[in-house]
Amino acid sequence: MVFAQTSSTNVVMTRLTLDEYRAMEETNPERHEYRNGEVITMSGGSEAHSEIASN
Repeated sequence: MVFAQTSSTNVVMTRLTLDEYRAMEETNPERHEYRNGEVITMSGGSEAHSEIASN
C-alpha cells in the first residue's frame, strides 16, 4: 500500500477490496474511511469535539 501525503490530507493511492480494507483496519492504529475502493485517513478529534460528543 502506498500513502501519499499532502499538506492538507493523507490519501491512500492503492485501491483496496472491502475485505483488504477491513483486514487493514483491524491492525492499524489510525482510522480510515473507505469510499469506492479508495481509503482516506480520517483526521483526529479535537478536545472541543470530545467535549461536545460527551455532552
